[in-house]
Amino acid sequence: MPENPVSRRNVLKYTAAAGVGATAVGRFAGTASAAEPAPGAARAPGPLDTLVFGDATSEKAHGLTAALSDVVATGGLGQSARVLRPTDPVGFWGGRLAFTMACAPTGTTYVTVKLWGDENDGTSQETASGTRMWRLQLFCDGLQVGHTDEGAVDCLDILDTAPRAPGRFFFHTLPLPEKLTKGKTKVALEIRAEGRIWSYGNTSASFFYDMTTASRGVYRLYTHTDPYFTPPAGDVQGPAPTPRARTSPGAEVLTAIRERVLKDTAHLLNEATPAALDGWAMQQLAEAYLWPDGPAYQDDRALDRTLQAIDGRYHAWKSDAGVLTGSDQQWQGFGRVGLVLALLWEHLGDRLKERVTGSPYAIANPGFEEGSGTTATGWAVMGWVANGTATRDSTVHRSGSYSMKLVRGSSGANAIAVGNVTKVSLDRGTYEYGVWVKTQDVTGKGVYLDVLFYDAGGKIVGTDNKAYSATGTNDWAYVSLKLDTPPTATQAWLFIGVPDGGTAWIDDVTLVAPSTGTHVPPVRRDAYVEMLAASREYWRRHFPHYSNQSQICAIGLYQCNRGLRLLDESKAWPEERARDYLYQSIGLKPWLGPEDADGTPTRPLGSGYLQVTRKGLTRELGYVGNYGEVTDWLIMMYESVTRGYRAQEAPELRDQMVKMVRTRGLFHPFDVDADGCRVARLETVIGWRNEVYPGQPGYAQRTAWDSHPLQAAVAFEDPRLIGWTQEMMADGQLWPQLHLLQTHPWTRVGLNAFRLIARDWDAFQKLPRHGDRMPTGWERPDFVFTDEENGAVAVKNGTEILYASLYFRARQAVNDYARIHLLTPADQRSATIRERSAGLTGDTFTVRDWITWDYAINDPAAGGIPPGGFPPPGETPHQALAGDVLHRAPIPADVPDPALGVHFDGVEEMLVGRAPLYVCEYGPYVLVMNTTTDKVYTVPSLGEGQARDLRTGKRVNLRQPHRVGPLMTLVLRREAEDR
Repeated sequence: MPENPVSRRNVLKYTAAAGVGATAVGRFAGTASAAEPAPGAARAPGPLDTLVFGDATSEKAHGLTAALSDVVATGGLGQSARVLRPTDPVGFWGGRLAFTMACAPTGTTYVTVKLWGDENDGTSQETASGTRMWRLQLFCDGLQVGHTDEGAVDCLDILDTAPRAPGRFFFHTLPLPEKLTKGKTKVALEIRAEGRIWSYGNTSASFFYDMTTASRGVYRLYTHTDPYFTPPAGDVQGPAPTPRARTSPGAEVLTAIRERVLKDTAHLLNEATPAALDGWAMQQLAEAYLWPDGPAYQDDRALDRTLQAIDGRYHAWKSDAGVLTGSDQQWQGFGRVGLVLALLWEHLGDRLKERVTGSPYAIANPGFEEGSGTTATGWAVMGWVANGTATRDSTVHRSGSYSMKLVRGSSGANAIAVGNVTKVSLDRGTYEYGVWVKTQDVTGKGVYLDVLFYDAGGKIVGTDNKAYSATGTNDWAYVSLKLDTPPTATQAWLFIGVPDGGTAWIDDVTLVAPSTGTHVPPVRRDAYVEMLAASREYWRRHFPHYSNQSQICAIGLYQCNRGLRLLDESKAWPEERARDYLYQSIGLKPWLGPEDADGTPTRPLGSGYLQVTRKGLTRELGYVGNYGEVTDWLIMMYESVTRGYRAQEAPELRDQMVKMVRTRGLFHPFDVDADGCRVARLETVIGWRNEVYPGQPGYAQRTAWDSHPLQAAVAFEDPRLIGWTQEMMADGQLWPQLHLLQTHPWTRVGLNAFRLIARDWDAFQKLPRHGDRMPTGWERPDFVFTDEENGAVAVKNGTEILYASLYFRARQAVNDYARIHLLTPADQRSATIRERSAGLTGDTFTVRDWITWDYAINDPAAGGIPPGGFPPPGETPHQALAGDVLHRAPIPADVPDPALGVHFDGVEEMLVGRAPLYVCEYGPYVLVMNTTTDKVYTVPSLGEGQARDLRTGKRVNLRQPHRVGPLMTLVLRREAEDR
């Protein structure tokens, strides 16, 4: 593997003087410079070659050989195609198509695939996880072209849960490596079918999934030299759809979600074990106490069980420090505890003076008072129990109002107990375990109490410690055991059962701790201060650098501090400092990174790096699709300040957040859904971390684990966002998006559903009507949006919308690839194309022979996922791009070397892949982007003819020099006769 002895401090200096200088660009550095024609140079107007799959003549002319493939004679619009079958037995790889096609001996040859836009993986709901998201991978001369997952050059196709272009064909274009076509007029190509990928898999088995059904149809493949593919005359494309409003499903979805919320709330109030509640369930229980229409409204049990849930989190953390760093929402730490306290503060009374419950010397629900109907909270009938029942009983009890009634059927050999079980945490020493028992016609040995010991890993380390009651019919009697805790035991399970025949009632289960025990449960106030301070301390020193992660972390820091302000003012930061993390995470201030022990920021990306660009897009490395939709986190952040006891105003947060949501609206283009209904979707094709094409429905806000489409309008009450949301309602697109909230059982989604029902639905109905509509509607005015910090472009020009990422998946150096998505009402194209760059350094990175990813995410020495990801099962292909030498971009002088304190082979790095200057041409569009903050570039010529500057409307002579200032982009559209 090539070595890269690169010093990131050793950068080439600009020819300009300090300050804003003028740099004339006579040639472009980078991978593409030697292979690409000069700007504006003529390219062949049509395909070099066309292969029609399923057409015997065309397939023979291209020497096609097929393995595990079937011909589809009449596919989309009656056109022929081929599908690729899975292997038998199934595996990750499926069928293959191998053939030869014409290529250009100089410059870049592009491959475009024609696919039927109605096909999807068969999942009925777009919000569901796809199970048959098969992929098509392109090979050239036996080498894999690009990376299987999240590569700058990606798969030839990724099937998704929703149709990409219903009723029409669409085109996807990829470049062939110039070194494989240089000097040739023909090239050997291959398409291989693959199974599904789960990008979060941390083992090969969980990352790669077998292909079990046939692939989508592959209709045509073209080679060409113009990156903008123009199909030949007579090539059937399909008509432009006529969008209509969706009429179903309807408001019955809301009724189903309400039923779910009522059921979930009742379960949390009556049945769930409080100490086992996660953060989302804990918050829902707290919110339910404040909801007038719910079963927990002003019910003290909701208060008690919410605090018991916090108690359980405290004990779990004291037993395992990893509970803090691996909490429900990782970077949030214990922040949700602080939020819950702020919501309930005025209603807690003296509860914070009590000791933490669920301590090592307490049994959850020992008298069976908590529960619902015949089920007791914290107790369960074991799955192996036979011939018996265990039910909560209000007719017989020793104390309180309930006991547990155990009934054993006919006696016999090898009878299995009807048992109830609970866990307790243990210290060293001798404990007394006991239960009060009342019997009726009990035979055999009597009712037993059995204590089993387990270690931290769940292994049994002590068994069959039994004590029995008397047989026959008897009033309440105490049955107990005194047992020494085994050396490795950390918990005990209590089994109570009737092994033979008869009926018994049990009540008042007891656990008496050893007098030498070291665990004395702390007072709640002290315990909560301890856990909130620990969370705040840890996460301020581990402030992450991806936008969404830094936002979640900042929310947790603020929420923890807010809880500390209520519990112990002396431990709280001033409000200014607590808000500073919020400001850093949403671009109101530069992100300064993790802090040292004394609170000094480490500044791993210097002193000027913004987590959100000046234009309002989140910033990982470049534009992201789904992960850039952070409205749910923005709302959580805003309400962490503005809701609950001693809430405060935060207009500066609201203004920035509204700006961010409005900016995302430019990246929500319109199309039709599977039923031909008008819908706005998230732009994901040009996204760094998204391989979901098309994106989810989204107007002002999408549906996600933590968000629903009405939230932004209600939370911010911004006229534009309200109008967009009302447009969604008019399109009938709210109800399909709520399927997740109706069906997904996760408590995280349950809290989201609760918010919709308890807060947002009624509030949305009261909002005034606004006439604002999404900016991407075809009837809306044209716009030009460029974000130089992210390398992103969004242009609406009549009935065209162009999205481009000029800084695309360049993780270790500038790669000179741009990602394009061009939409019209009738069709759409997506493409990875060559561009030109300038202003690079002499530092280089050599592309590795990796095929899954083009980057590493962890230090190989630490184990886990290997650099470049897991190789797929079976044969391991080799990378066609391996050996390409890429130049790095200059970085600010105050950025340490290496950035973020890690540097190992192929690691994803910030800043080094974004070129100072890009020139990108796609069809009639010419984009010249200056990403610097202090340089002026002059491009001598952009070719022949005239173009229109889409910002100013002025005509431009392309042959004349073009000056582009700092953080500016020239967006030109060639006039038709010049193309």
